[in-house]
Amino acid sequence: MNKIEIIHNPFIVDTQFLANGQPPAEGCKLSSYKEMRLQVWVEKLFDELSVLFNGDKRFDVTFTGVESDFLDVAAAAEVANAGGMQVNVSWKEIDSSEVRLEKIRGLMDEAAEHPEFKLFISENEEAKRSFDEAFNKDFDVYVVATMSSGKSTLINAMLGRDLLPAANEATTATIARITDNDSMKQRFTAQRLGARGQVLASSENVTAETIKDWNTSADTKLIDIQGNIEGIEERAYVRLVLTDTPGPNNSQDEEHQRTTMGFVQDSRRNPLILYVLNASQLGTNDDKHLLGLVAETMRKGGKQSKDRFIFVINKMDVFDPENGEDPASVLTRVRQYLSSNGIQNPTIYPISANLARLIRKPSDGHTRKERNDYKSMADLFSEEPRMDMLQYMPITSRVRRNLEEKNLSSLLLGSGLPAVEAMIDEYIDKYNFPHRVKRAYDALTKAIEVGLNETGLIEQLDQDEATLRRVEGEIAVLKARQEKGFETDAYRDKVQAEGMALPPLVEARLVELEASVAPMIRAMERGFQRTALVTEAEAMVGNAEETLRFEYKKLINEYEALFASSQHLIGEELQKNYARYIQALFAGTQDLNLPVLEGIRKKMVDISLNLTLQRDDIKERRVVKSQREESDSRWYNPFSWTRKKTVNVYGDEEYVDLGEFWKERLTQIETAFTGLIRAARTEIESGKDKLTNRFVEYMNNEFESKFNELLDSLRGKIGERKERELALEEARLLHDWIRSFKSRLDQTLAV
Repeated sequence: MNKIEIIHNPFIVDTQFLANGQPPAEGCKLSSYKEMRLQVWVEKLFDELSVLFNGDKRFDVTFTGVESDFLDVAAAAEVANAGGMQVNVSWKEIDSSEVRLEKIRGLMDEAAEHPEFKLFISENEEAKRSFDEAFNKDFDVYVVATMSSGKSTLINAMLGRDLLPAANEATTATIARITDNDSMKQRFTAQRLGARGQVLASSENVTAETIKDWNTSADTKLIDIQGNIEGIEERAYVRLVLTDTPGPNNSQDEEHQRTTMGFVQDSRRNPLILYVLNASQLGTNDDKHLLGLVAETMRKGGKQSKDRFIFVINKMDVFDPENGEDPASVLTRVRQYLSSNGIQNPTIYPISANLARLIRKPSDGHTRKERNDYKSMADLFSEEPRMDMLQYMPITSRVRRNLEEKNLSSLLLGSGLPAVEAMIDEYIDKYNFPHRVKRAYDALTKAIEVGLNETGLIEQLDQDEATLRRVEGEIAVLKARQEKGFETDAYRDKVQAEGMALPPLVEARLVELEASVAPMIRAMERGFQRTALVTEAEAMVGNAEETLRFEYKKLINEYEALFASSQHLIGEELQKNYARYIQALFAGTQDLNLPVLEGIRKKMVDISLNLTLQRDDIKERRVVKSQREESDSRWYNPFSWTRKKTVNVYGDEEYVDLGEFWKERLTQIETAFTGLIRAARTEIESGKDKLTNRFVEYMNNEFESKFNELLDSLRGKIGERKERELALEEARLLHDWIRSFKSRLDQTLAV
């Protein structure tokens, strides 16, 4: 049997493979996986091993890594064994993400207490942002569904309290965000926020009636709630933020619809999506568009793109096996339905949210109907083995172990909801924690690099007097060149006059998005090349209008994601321009190889330009936002086809010439999409120009003073022996401390 060793480090995303004690050859498929996240390649692993070993299918695998990654390898081995292979898998455990995050937090606290090193953290904006993100406890889970899925009932079941309005209608008109706080056992606090984030109303002990009133207020943008989410245990480094989203076809607020779609499309943060389906009512037209968007998003990545969508099949309590309604058959139909919408191998979790809600709700608060419903469901789920939802769920051994440790009643476990809650924890451990560990590590590493450059620069002053005089002369030359302008005026004028071209990746994506519109419209056009009865025509027109609205909002989200990406890429390019400028400034010195001068150059390159646009800046200046608002007001004219006046009726009004109908509206459709495309490009160009202007502003107002301050400080140390000796001693002590500190930090990511 072939011996395979896999050592996977999810924090730096590095994998070592050994096949029978030997690393795979360069160019081999396994070698290409070395710097990829395990979830990207694990499903293909055993097929690739079989190819590598000329068709041999027997493998003894030892995996070294975190438990959640090992479980993915074990799952892949299970699939391989089912396909005729013979695979054994064993696990060598390493420290979990939480343990490592705890160690990094301890190191960060130690660094913050150091009288000199803490300056390198506090003065570095990038490091501070990375720390904030790494130690921000909030983890987003978005609950997405169309009408009548029982979404609000599901959330109330997780809360253990009826707080959100639940009815057989589209009750969610606004976004409700619920932040877990286990210290608040008896009450929930809430705020009603407006479009600009202003507090319109608040409650220290909010009720369902208040939430219902706020939900229907036209000026409510967000309802922000805080309290104990009973089904989720708050941990030291994570707390759940559960967001109840309006359905994407909710007509009450176009912006809310687009926001919901944006949660699904967000492939940068990869938030967890609970997609709730009504088991008894599949195949609604509302689901068609949203599921298509989910399918498209899932196809873009590896296993994480699949794992972040949990399909919760609600209302399983309406089926009774005694009446021939076997849950297994229902789930087969669900899989077929999802497959028909482009979603292959989904993770499906059947539940009865209503049963879980009534179990967790105090019995003395049950209404007469709830008492009857509870008794009926309790009898069904207790007496019928096929109604135990847990048996149909693809849960890992770790999730099963966690469920056993909670000592929940068999009836609550059988409802299926606790397994969904446990899978949320699984996702956090697998994807969110490793990312946060690396962010915290990178932030501290950046501060260490700055500190080492700083101490190294001072240590380089430990030279003989003749060398120091030479260094002083070179510093004087540098300062004189800078004061004379060193072509700075011409350089700045050139940057400001010519600006920058958009990064090639951004330009290519803009072209790709622009090109995607015409095929979509032409595909719709093919269905309109005939005549139809009026009722059929109205249905077709209504569906086409809905599709165009959906595609329009989807395109807006694509452009907004591209805006964020373009800001990052443009900032990187400007930083490179700055580094090239520093290099050019030093190019004229006679002794560039002097370590002190190289240290000065590194010090200046390390200075953060802080070019990134803040959220407030984007809100104030972004063009598409205002253009989109104008487009929304025009939107209803080109796409409100279901009004009778827009239908071309011939003769006795029994038929509609759909071809003529489409031809007359094609210009309006193309104009709407063309306007969006132009506005989006303008927005991205404007964002690029703003970053460029910030760069020029920095060069005009800050660079010279910082540069001269550094040179004056060094010249002072060169001139004063005692000051230099004191600075050298302090630098050496700090250097030794930093090196020891870095060694301990590196160990936090070691496998």
